[in-house]
Amino acid sequence: MKDTVMNKTKCKNRAGLALLLAGSAVLLQACGGGDDGANYVGVDSSGNVQPATPDTPVAPSGNTGAVSAAFVKGEHARYMLIRPNGQTFGRLDTFEQTDGAVVQIDSEVLSNGVVREIAGDAGFALGRWHSGSVTNASGAVSLTGTDGRAYHYLLFNGLAELPTSGSFTCDAGTFTAPTRESGAGPVTASATGNASLVFGAEGAAVDGQITLAGGGEATLKTTVDSTTSTSITGAYFNQGAGAAVLVADAGNGAYAVAGSYRAAAGGSSYTGVYRFLCK
Repeated sequence: MKDTVMNKTKCKNRAGLALLLAGSAVLLQACGGGDDGANYVGVDSSGNVQPATPDTPVAPSGNTGAVSAAFVKGEHARYMLIRPNGQTFGRLDTFEQTDGAVVQIDSEVLSNGVVREIAGDAGFALGRWHSGSVTNASGAVSLTGTDGRAYHYLLFNGLAELPTSGSFTCDAGTFTAPTRESGAGPVTASATGNASLVFGAEGAAVDGQITLAGGGEATLKTTVDSTTSTSITGAYFNQGAGAAVLVADAGNGAYAVAGSYRAAAGGSSYTGVYRFLCK
């Protein structure tokens, strides 16, 4: 079941071992860990344990980003999946999330892959399939991570119904790195944005925009008139600047403005997904 799309111009025990020999400290071994997170590497001449600079955590398999909690699929769970030359918006039936990274969305499966810009909590999951093999009922697609071809995903819980009143301020947003669809510019760009949300008798009035660094914009200004509607702004469906805009449940009385967009920078076209928390 796919959603309605409205086309609007819209180691301490320190595995570090040290011996004091002839009044000097000799380091035998060191590794990270411990109760307080430091990497203990030995003792100084006074017998004091000396920590090293903590290691920077590295996500497995080249993945980047993290989630604060795994996504919890609710009764009205939905998704967006933006692929090379296409997109799917719809009800979420099945998914798989490993170490924060979503690697399956219904029939779409990422194997031997790298996922970038992983973000999320119990209410949403966002990221970009950077490289690997994506399979579905139609076959397989190979992603190299070098040419801009990528899958951007967004999982979220939809609303049971739209409120009829209320104004909400949104945060600075969470974004995947937009990837190049056409042109000769860099493979990825960077995005910022802003959004506001007001519920009324006609639905959810959204305002704001996505801006690419050194480039163009995609407007979010539209009205979403049902819980399963995705409102389209600008020329999004005609390969031009614009956005797909929806409103989601963020839990605890908060909402989200989320979706996908397309914008230009330096003569190239870029696409990605976004999510603003509004409360």
